[in-house]
Amino acid sequence: MKLSVNSNVQLRTIDHENADLLFPLLKEDLKEISQWFSIEEDYKLEYEHEYVEEKAPPYDEAFVIYYNGEPCGRVGLYDYDQSKDEIFLYYWVAHQYRRKHIAIDSILSVMDYLGSLGLKKVLFDVKRGNEYSIALINHLPGAVLREEKEDFLIYCCPLRSRTQEDGKYPE
Repeated sequence: MKLSVNSNVQLRTIDHENADLLFPLLKEDLKEISQWFSIEEDYKLEYEHEYVEEKAPPYDEAFVIYYNGEPCGRVGLYDYDQSKDEIFLYYWVAHQYRRKHIAIDSILSVMDYLGSLGLKKVLFDVKRGNEYSIALINHLPGAVLREEKEDFLIYCCPLRSRTQEDGKYPE
């Protein structure tokens, strides 16, 4: 599946080919990423291939983010709770592609997609101290801190569709 985010950004369902293309960027950022995610510094490409084989769309899905045709990050879904119609979302954008609104625009597009599936909320578990992610999440429409855990903050964001005419969320 492909989701067009804007003229520069596109999301494509992760597969072996784009996982291979993205992996060098992931390895470059692995030391930093391992601060925020449960990922070992000796992470291997085979693990990405295993994930591609085991995921179960649409509720266990990952998208590779492309910026001007180049893979630059990932947005993924996990821990779908059918009884609450909510799901967790994670993202990562390679360091050289940051500060271009790629992450927030990609997240908003995935949120639109999830809303079209009938989900009501998206959740983010953010490690304390990850100020950039906390700031980004606080820019999402309706985002609130739902729960504080010892090492993590859980944010909740309602899913709403953007208006077709201007691409903005209704107030």
